[in-house]
Amino acid sequence: MEQSNFTYYQFYQNLGYPIFIRLGVSLKEGRVQKLIKDLGFEELDSKTAKKIAVNKMLTKVLTVTKASPRSYQQIMGSSSLDVYGKEVLTKNKNFDIYLCRRIGMMIFSQYSNVWELGVASDLETTEDLMAMRVMLNRFLSWALAPLGVVGYWGITSNEGIVVMKQDQSFGEVVYIDIHKNAVLSSTGHAKLEGGLKILRSAKSPNYSKKINREELISFLSTSTTYFAHGNLPINLKRVVMKIGSMAIGEYSEITSSNPDLSYS
Repeated sequence: MEQSNFTYYQFYQNLGYPIFIRLGVSLKEGRVQKLIKDLGFEELDSKTAKKIAVNKMLTKVLTVTKASPRSYQQIMGSSSLDVYGKEVLTKNKNFDIYLCRRIGMMIFSQYSNVWELGVASDLETTEDLMAMRVMLNRFLSWALAPLGVVGYWGITSNEGIVVMKQDQSFGEVVYIDIHKNAVLSSTGHAKLEGGLKILRSAKSPNYSKKINREELISFLSTSTTYFAHGNLPINLKRVVMKIGSMAIGEYSEITSSNPDLSYS
């Protein structure tokens, strides 16, 4: 792969995920780089980057650069379109276009190894940082899906995995990998062990905190960070079923995370 003008990062290199970001020189040493590292990406030296082995179906490399003038216009767009939400996903004939208004635009395809993300914002506000974190986690959710790794907006706690709504989590995601027995979050990775507890950040509709098995599986199926117009991929459906079958579900009073987004 081309090395000049880019710095390469690998998602949890010690766990061997074939997921990479190559960051354009204009964005290095900035807030985007800080977010990338917070998400679990580790910078690769030039020798290691040159030896990246590409698996045709599983390796994903996201090229992150400043948005081109044409892309910038699309990203900034009209504020009147925000009635449909800041995140917009559209499908072209050969690829998908993911737009987060006033932040960036990603062009990708599951049949391609190299994806592109143009960034329009300087990420000067906490809201912009949160939105950029959401964008990068969308990339991870799509890139990890073929590996059977599923993500949920939320955090880990001493009690278990707290699953929240996107705005409650400030864009933070917990990824569950049942194949590597790993839980990945902003605090690092931990071993996935028996007695996994899934805490739903919401008030219990009755006097019991417990969530029965059917409700838990339904909740986990509809709460993933995999953004699509259709259903979950079949491999992720199987993963969700397995997680729901092995986990203990409860309602939680934890209603938001408190991430450090005060990047200088």
